[in-house]
Amino acid sequence: MKKGKKEICVKSEERGIRIGRMERMEKRVKGIVMMVVMGCNSGGVKGEGTGGDGSGAKSLSEVLMEVGRSAGDAFYSFLELVSGSLGFSVTVDTTRSKVGEYFSGLGKKLGEASEELEEVAKKSEVGVGKGEESKDGKNAIRIAVDAAKGVLSLLKTHLESLKGIGDGNKVFDVAKDQDGVAASTEELKKAYKALKGIVEVAKGQKVEEPSASNVTLAQASIGVNDAKNGAKVLAAGAKAGAAVGDKAALIVSSVRGGRC
Repeated sequence: MKKGKKEICVKSEERGIRIGRMERMEKRVKGIVMMVVMGCNSGGVKGEGTGGDGSGAKSLSEVLMEVGRSAGDAFYSFLELVSGSLGFSVTVDTTRSKVGEYFSGLGKKLGEASEELEEVAKKSEVGVGKGEESKDGKNAIRIAVDAAKGVLSLLKTHLESLKGIGDGNKVFDVAKDQDGVAASTEELKKAYKALKGIVEVAKGQKVEEPSASNVTLAQASIGVNDAKNGAKVLAAGAKAGAAVGDKAALIVSSVRGGRC
């Protein structure tokens, strides 16, 4: 297969994965909205306007409108989160600190999404008679949102722990005949702990584990000759023999999402 056709196939595969993720996210948000409607309908919201019992409670239609707006805000927060998680790639100009900033930025978006979900839960409780709530003291929306917020909080903690890793040097700034250097043990431990935690959270939510990557250092896999020289930047005493940062970047970027 020619290189151009291969690139088209890879890009098509990536678009398919992104579209699939977006569709799954949309279905989940629609499910939350359905639960909101069912929860409000069974929650005992009485009367119209100022409430049928004169208590000043909001009407069912008002509650549903407010919940709908909050659910919409939550949906768009998740869309922004998904688009952000798919929009980062390492190039020859990427600095190490940018990698850490990217992950901490995702953590911030998780926090914003969590806040929007909390608004959905609050709006679903407005006007619901306390005596007519579930015996557990929480409606279905509150229970679902609290569970989701717990997962998002764990992910946010792991992502934000990566904020300080790296410096201002380029990830693949490799000069001719430059030896690889030992990595920072502490930063490696941070990255390992965070990524392991993210995988564990995903497994707990029944997300399929990453599959083994089939990327090799052959030209047919990477797209350039002598890609193996790009791997030499990781080894002390290997002597890359040339400025091969671009080849090292190709090796990293060839590993697709869902693979490790």
